[in-house]
Amino acid sequence: MSGAAVFADGYTGTAIAVVDTEREVLLGVTLVGPAVAELLHAATIAVVGEVPIARLWHAVPAYPTISEIWLRLLETYRG
Repeated sequence: MSGAAVFADGYTGTAIAVVDTEREVLLGVTLVGPAVAELLHAATIAVVGEVPIARLWHAVPAYPTISEIWLRLLETYRG
């Protein structure tokens, strides 16, 4: 997670997204690491609001910090 390097040197953490591939919406997100609490509200809105993966591409924060994990999750899903 390259943006996390701005947050802290040597940052380590894990992010896992569970996707309903038929509807292409998030079913859940697991975030483990320092300061991941700032990411929880975005995950909650995406899951509860059943926001389509295609729409999440337009909601990725531009500033490269820990929140850049959203871009990495979307890139991983896209393959």
